[in-house]
Amino acid sequence: MDLLTLGSLLVIGLVAGTMAGLLGIGGGIVIIPLLLYIAMLDPKLAMGISMVQAFFATVSGLVVHKKNRTVNVRLGVILGVAGLTGGLLGSFGSASIDGRVLLTVYLGLVLFSILLLFFAPKLEKDEMPKISTPIASLLGLGVGVLAGMLGVGGGFIMTPLMISVLKIPTRIAVGTSLLMILPTTFAGSIGKIATGQFDFWIALVVIVGSITGAQIGGRLNARVQPKQIRATLTVVLIAIVLRTGYDLLFG
Repeated sequence: MDLLTLGSLLVIGLVAGTMAGLLGIGGGIVIIPLLLYIAMLDPKLAMGISMVQAFFATVSGLVVHKKNRTVNVRLGVILGVAGLTGGLLGSFGSASIDGRVLLTVYLGLVLFSILLLFFAPKLEKDEMPKISTPIASLLGLGVGVLAGMLGVGGGFIMTPLMISVLKIPTRIAVGTSLLMILPTTFAGSIGKIATGQFDFWIALVVIVGSITGAQIGGRLNARVQPKQIRATLTVVLIAIVLRTGYDLLFG
């Protein structure tokens, strides 16, 4: 691995980790396009590395959010247990699915996440609403399956779902999303590694960058307004839609 490749992978990990800590998205929504279009990796390999990276970025970011008291443990456990099951099913099932099909599903989910953010409450209450365990469990299971398939933590869709459907305050949604995707990314990582959708040395470099970035993003989250967090997430998602859509149509 030459120095240019090493540096590029470190920066990719740093950017993805920062987004994970700031937005509660695990980093996969950012890192997959970077691995595809900058590192020029195969889609399945990019998604496998993304999943393992997301686990380490999530652990790093969660440490900061727990310190900032922006994690609802009960909701995170409900979502996480359901997501763990879904993550295993999705990651093992994805081995037989064509890479372009996975990218198409990925694009559709990003579009759906943008729509959720547009309909999110504009004015937030500070207190937590009453949580419906069945609804939260179904959301966690569904997101876990999709996350396992696509090699992402699932936070890019879980954070908007918590804000729009469960009416969770933005900061708590971000921190709790990281707790939810912790078991999901762990289960998904096992599936991706077991099915050969992984490269140890590339992943190692990316993980080092993402752990550092998640610490930076977690600290930024405590300093910016909720509407700015949602706006940043929306901009990131729109950029991903444009790039991934172009690749599917003209690539």
